Amino acid sequence: MMGKTNRKTAISLLLALGITLPAIGSAAAPSQFEDVSVRVSYADLNIESEAGAKVLYSRLKHASEKACNVGSYLEDFSVSRAFEAKTCYRNALAKAVENIGSDALTRMHTG
Repeated sequence: MMGKTNRKTAISLLLALGITLPAIGSAAAPSQFEDVSVRVSYADLNIESEAGAKVLYSRLKHASEKACNVGSYLEDFSVSRAFEAKTCYRNALAKAVENIGSDALTRMHTG
């Protein structure tokens, strides 16, 4: 278990989602989103303030998009890939917010 100081320095979005939706034209293709991590630093922020939580939330959203390759469906116009990427994004962002444990960040995410 990480100490609070280490958690404040950086958090990784660990995505071991095991999404089982097959890609179009491919039966039982493995998820492209398994075991991806993106490091997000927030040592420079007071995450209990609204301003700090807002900046961190923006960073987490960007990292979740990157980890889940949200724009990837545009490459082949795959509806199943778009759904999988958006599901991955929502799960990754929710898990990151939960792992950080900041009341201000949680309010921002759920509000």
